[in-house]
Amino acid sequence: MASAAGEGRLAVVAGATGYLGRHVVRALAGDGWRVRALVRDPERLGEARSACHEVFVAQATQPDALRGLFDGAEVGFSSIGVRHVHRRPTYREVDQGANLSLVEEAERAGVARFLFVSVLDGDRLRDASPLIDAREAVVDRLRASRMQSIVLRPTGFFNDMEEIFGMARRGRVWLIGDGRTRVNPIHGADLARVAADLAAAPSPPAARAVGGPDALSQRQIAELAFAALDRPVRTARVPAWLVAGLGYAATPLSRNAGALLRMFALLGRRDAVGEPVGERHLADHFRELARAGG
Repeated sequence: MASAAGEGRLAVVAGATGYLGRHVVRALAGDGWRVRALVRDPERLGEARSACHEVFVAQATQPDALRGLFDGAEVGFSSIGVRHVHRRPTYREVDQGANLSLVEEAERAGVARFLFVSVLDGDRLRDASPLIDAREAVVDRLRASRMQSIVLRPTGFFNDMEEIFGMARRGRVWLIGDGRTRVNPIHGADLARVAADLAAAPSPPAARAVGGPDALSQRQIAELAFAALDRPVRTARVPAWLVAGLGYAATPLSRNAGALLRMFALLGRRDAVGEPVGERHLADHFRELARAGG
């Protein structure tokens, strides 16, 4: 168990070792919450460990191991999910199954409010990718719960945009579709601030769709990456239908890879722009990556 100062109300953070989860741990602790972090490996908490009042070590995919996780907690939060192309565990086991187990355990413990991170417009995009459908199954369960639920629907994260930065470092960025679709990705710390505010809000909304302060086209994001690296812009295009087709083709080999590719295809088909919040800009993030050699 790791201790931290403060004797405030208790919040449980599942996904505490992830990109967003570590920011949520720090934001809640900074607001005076006692934070109990669910982790598989405490070492992966990094600097966020000092902000945890307790560290609960368990596999979220094992329901029996979650017994007691939410005891005494007022608020639960989960952002856990699969973002790899390995065959196991699958998105159905994690994005859906593990999160459903968390919701049920939180209900059993009498948690008052549960925050869950899904996908922008996920309720309308369930057929686009089974990964989205898996997360929306959790939203369905929360809507039927006696707990008050808040669904966060971010547009995308800065760490997602690091894939574009990596392509720029390698010399060419592949744009999906014509490169004109826009997204306003949000920094994890900025979304964590939104989550912490909602955790304590007297009358929070049932859902909130948010993004960062800058709405940018795919091409503009690529240009920012090349500018940070001080390199000429070099892009190429791949049709969205081809990316989606590759997703279907990859599914027999890896359900995770297939579902992720079908999600990527959405980037070439539609804008992903939510309410602009926060103060961190993608251009600054790319410059930091360039300076760090990332």
